[in-house]
Amino acid sequence: MKSWRITAVAMLILPCALLLTSCWSRVELNELAITSATSIDRDGEDWVLTYQVLIPSSISTGIGIMGGANTSPVIVYSTKGRTIREAVLHSVYESPRKLYFAHNQVIIISEETARRGLNPLLEVYLRNPDARETVDVLITSGKSRKILEQMMQIQKIPGDGMREINAIEARYSSALPEVRVYELAMDLASDSASALLPEITLSGSKDTSKLSDFENTTLPSKLRLGRAAVIKKDKMVGWLSRKEALGVAYMKDTVKSSIVTIACPDGSGNHSTISIQSSSSEQKPSIIEGNLSVKVNVKARGELVQTDCHSQDLYKPEVIKQMENAAEKEITGFIMSGWQSLQKLNADAVGFADLAHRTYRKEWRSWQKDWDAVFARIQIKPVVRVTLSNVGLSNQPMNVEKLNEGKK
Repeated sequence: MKSWRITAVAMLILPCALLLTSCWSRVELNELAITSATSIDRDGEDWVLTYQVLIPSSISTGIGIMGGANTSPVIVYSTKGRTIREAVLHSVYESPRKLYFAHNQVIIISEETARRGLNPLLEVYLRNPDARETVDVLITSGKSRKILEQMMQIQKIPGDGMREINAIEARYSSALPEVRVYELAMDLASDSASALLPEITLSGSKDTSKLSDFENTTLPSKLRLGRAAVIKKDKMVGWLSRKEALGVAYMKDTVKSSIVTIACPDGSGNHSTISIQSSSSEQKPSIIEGNLSVKVNVKARGELVQTDCHSQDLYKPEVIKQMENAAEKEITGFIMSGWQSLQKLNADAVGFADLAHRTYRKEWRSWQKDWDAVFARIQIKPVVRVTLSNVGLSNQPMNVEKLNEGKK
């Protein structure tokens, strides 16, 4: 009886299954244009989107800028529209393949676009499932299309190379943050409503959009990271230098590793370099005479990687302490420089509004009504402690003259 019921159900399901196809909405790989990078410019009220699209044949066969053949691994073209999505749709008028953004690595925004507002960009990336919110966001001072036209040394796909540059800098220098679309949206939606974005520029005498430039060992120009753009609400309001941005990173506890260069105490004009291996920061707010004050405690551990201070004996504790004090003073200078620049721009890119909201909920009810005025009156007190854990294998810097004198 039981087997009869199973057979009856199977006979009912089988005709229905025959009416279905396995892949009714499939898209073949050869029908897609895989995009590795995009950029956004403005032309009057219109949006201009530029796409860096992979050429699969150039990559799969090993040719291109790394293989020695005169074939570009990517092609760059632009479309225009009244909205971002309309501009994307207009790509079907000139491309034999549908744009595919799942492998998009970076999005480059022109300064003009950023100053006019980023809300439409965030709207598109957070609303549509085909746009990845993990894409890195960078800013350039000129036309962003120019950046996408450039080839890169070593890295065959420029979009991948730009993302790698951003990630490596954030890991080993920590001056410029690696910011993804969703992180930018979260920062701008917070109480502070501010963020920093890294700048990418083209340095040199001319562009490198021709493969013939890579026949030489020296390139006429190259893509490199520059300053940090300050975003307030959804608009760009100014720039920070790399040292100022590093000071902000120390305040926000986002420094993974970095370097500090200090002057020799003998006045010789020589320097020593300390590699910061780890850093941690803590913000402690307080209210002094009705105004918010923040004490920023920074603890860093470093190693001496180079010294040209010939008069120092690195095995003496007092010499190590002197170098630690000099490093602390240098980092304090970074912090104060970054803080003063943010106050001039009146942009809370360090997140003090979120700190005030969490700590002083009662006062926050009145502060949030005019946070710009409250932010302008905030005083900070950086307290930096640097521990030098390693000075290397010698207590003296390399000095060939002294070595020769010892042989006489």
